[in-house]
Amino acid sequence: MPKFLFLLSLLVLSNVNAQQWLDQKYTYDSLLNVSYGSSINFNGETETHLMDIYLPNCDDASHLSRRPLIVFIHGGAFVAGDKNEANLQTMCKEFAKRGYVTASIDYRLGFISDEAAHTCNFPNYSCVFATDSAEWYRACYRSIQDGKGALRYLINRHQQYRIDTSNVFLTGESAGSFVSLGVALMDLPSEKFPQAFASSSVGAPNANTSTCVYNVGKTFPSSITRPDLGDINGTIEPTTIDYTIKGLGNFYGGMMTDLLQNHNPAKPKPPIYSFHQPCDMVVPIDSMKIYAGLSWCMTNGYGCFGISNTPKVYGSRGFSNLNTNNSYGYTIQNNFTATNFPYSFLIGPGSCADQVNSPCHAYDNFGMRLNQLAAFFAPLVSTSPICDTAQVTNGLSQLDLEKDLKIFPNPAAESFTIRQLTFEKAHYSIFDVQGREVQKGDLKFGDNLISFQSNLNKGLFFVKVFKDDAGAVRLLRVE
Repeated sequence: MPKFLFLLSLLVLSNVNAQQWLDQKYTYDSLLNVSYGSSINFNGETETHLMDIYLPNCDDASHLSRRPLIVFIHGGAFVAGDKNEANLQTMCKEFAKRGYVTASIDYRLGFISDEAAHTCNFPNYSCVFATDSAEWYRACYRSIQDGKGALRYLINRHQQYRIDTSNVFLTGESAGSFVSLGVALMDLPSEKFPQAFASSSVGAPNANTSTCVYNVGKTFPSSITRPDLGDINGTIEPTTIDYTIKGLGNFYGGMMTDLLQNHNPAKPKPPIYSFHQPCDMVVPIDSMKIYAGLSWCMTNGYGCFGISNTPKVYGSRGFSNLNTNNSYGYTIQNNFTATNFPYSFLIGPGSCADQVNSPCHAYDNFGMRLNQLAAFFAPLVSTSPICDTAQVTNGLSQLDLEKDLKIFPNPAAESFTIRQLTFEKAHYSIFDVQGREVQKGDLKFGDNLISFQSNLNKGLFFVKVFKDDAGAVRLLRVE
């Protein structure tokens, strides 16, 4: 084949494969509140961490196909937020419809609050004051350890969830972006934050922080020790399975330190999609202290204490400039808006008063930015299409069966119901995660009560409903 035609064919195949990961053509199943491990929080207590997993459905009786994985990580300044944040749930579902395995995770929150009382006319204003800047680094570091553990949990179950371990993506909002960037880029022991080693003890938080979400129900000694936080990888779900992070999504986040400078040479440098507004008052787009804009507003308009003990960070434009100025070699797609923080309390776009109803630490257009992220990730995916949902058999399409098929309850104990409203007669097979058929039978139109055979163990199974060449698969958990 002439060289030109060969290159053209590669380009066509690349575009076809990229389109596969843009089209939303799959239904999905969800596994909610899955425990992925536990770790010690800032007050020395053990916390159990949860994730929600979304798995695309398609017809693949062999169960050999694999899907790319995206882990989404919530924001909340390391002191608040959870995996149920509405934007992240939407992201998980939208990407599952595109064929990705997706997950939204919780992680350790909180830091040791300041001993002083930082009162203001706003509830819980004192909750953003750490006892010193080291607490911000330690909170971020614990979160990164948990994020790495959550990712390894999924990698260790790549066969069960049918994950392509060579196509892993991470995305976060705000503090979640700090975490996702840290999970991917903090890959050398030398990158451990100095503040994550043992630090000097500090006094107990001021009593007025007892209502802070991360302090509720906790008691503190008069002197709180700060031990070494351990290895950058944490202790959750060790793995020997190799995986490759193919891309990162950063929504109005940043880095505590320059994580681009040093990178494991055995791993590729993942491309980064970034969205950020220059008027952001919480995470500065450049290199400034956390809450720089908000602190200005609170002191110049509300007569409050300026927010102290915050670290200087690299926002989205800040770390992009590091990459450019130092020729680090990362591919970064910056999507920045135009409005700068005007350092005005009342006048102009992005002013303190304007951001009461139009905050800049947010999306300008969530749907547009979500589609940009999908378009950025799509050509990076090297996984082959996971299945074809458009087969037509006897005038009824695969999509008819996908739409009309339901199984419940899920999880199930001794039996479950298959509801199929596509065929007068059909069949079902139950496969374990190794692809072995463990039970089968016939189905009628409507509801079919299926009792488990006595030798069926607890765990995850795939239920395939089919007739001739048309079929659909659902995930079932047996408890």
